[in-house]
Amino acid sequence: MRFLSMAFVGAALVAGFAVPAHAAGTVQAAGTAQTAGTAQIAGNAPSCVDTYVYRQYTGKRNSLGEVMVKTTAEITNNCKNSVKVKVAWSWSPDSNCRKISKGKTISESIVKTHDRKPYQKTKSC
Repeated sequence: MRFLSMAFVGAALVAGFAVPAHAAGTVQAAGTAQTAGTAQIAGNAPSCVDTYVYRQYTGKRNSLGEVMVKTTAEITNNCKNSVKVKVAWSWSPDSNCRKISKGKTISESIVKTHDRKPYQKTKSC
């Protein structure tokens, strides 16, 4: 019986390491917007803040010959008040904290190789 319980613990540990840390939270898929009423995980932007993510080929290559793509996150504040947000990027530092007035939209961009999808999430700051 003890062997079985250890096997379950071991399986849980392996499963825990199989998922990247950023995948454990809610990651917004490219081209979608958060819906109102979604639970706010610590650090995430409020549900009234919508993010639209899209990618564009730059027509350039890096020194290794890899195709470069510009990823842009357009963030719209649909809240009753102004909010402060930043974009969490994979493989790069987060963007600067920016204040968005009610009803306004800002954008943040980053250029990476085509095989990387750098957008993680929009966070409060």
